[in-house]
Amino acid sequence: MFKNISGIAATLWLLAAQASYGQSEPQHQHHSYQSSGEDNEEEPMAEVSLDYVELRGDNGGEIEGDFSYGGEQNKFVAEVDYERSSGEIEKNELWALYSRAISANWNFLIGIRHDFNLETTSRNWAAVGITGESPYKFEMDAVFFYGEHGSTAFRLEGEYEIKLAQDWNLVPRIELNFFGQNDEARGSGSGLSEAEVGFRLMYEVTRKFSPYIGVHYEREVGNAADFAREEGEDVDSTVWVLGFRAWF
Repeated sequence: MFKNISGIAATLWLLAAQASYGQSEPQHQHHSYQSSGEDNEEEPMAEVSLDYVELRGDNGGEIEGDFSYGGEQNKFVAEVDYERSSGEIEKNELWALYSRAISANWNFLIGIRHDFNLETTSRNWAAVGITGESPYKFEMDAVFFYGEHGSTAFRLEGEYEIKLAQDWNLVPRIELNFFGQNDEARGSGSGLSEAEVGFRLMYEVTRKFSPYIGVHYEREVGNAADFAREEGEDVDSTVWVLGFRAWF
């Protein structure tokens, strides 16, 4: 889908930086579809959020972001999640979601996810879950997937922003992927299949634009690790990352 991730990242960096200087600076939210949950009659608004646009030291990178349109209570969201590791595409997803506020800090999500795959067949999932922020400001996404031929999956993502100084933040991040069955062709195993942990040190140029540097670790687990070993692949990796976060 993306043949030159470094070129895409550089282009997005310039666009995000330009947009961030030309707009006001309200408080940033990691996911644009999070809501205050308050009922109001405000006009629908459009927003673009680039949560992670980064290059990685293993000839890889990540682009995760979304476009949302709606009000505080109801939003429609289109999300892209692309990840490349050691020159190979690990994740290439397009989401279409409806988001509904169910409390002051939590939203209900329902929609579809399409996985693009160049080596095996692409596939579709029905998605249902929640996204929001705990009382301790821990942001979390929990989504259950039901796919073709009865396949199931579950993804749990979380991050926490630690303020080190006025403009400096340390952001730990974790992602866990579970599957209901083995799929050797795609390298996924039943149960916990993959775990990712990262730390990113961000500098707030403005509240809408934060470049960062960090470290990212990921590991195949259980049957997924066995499949990787059979193919002569590493089951874990640690890489440095360089990127930015922006929204406008």
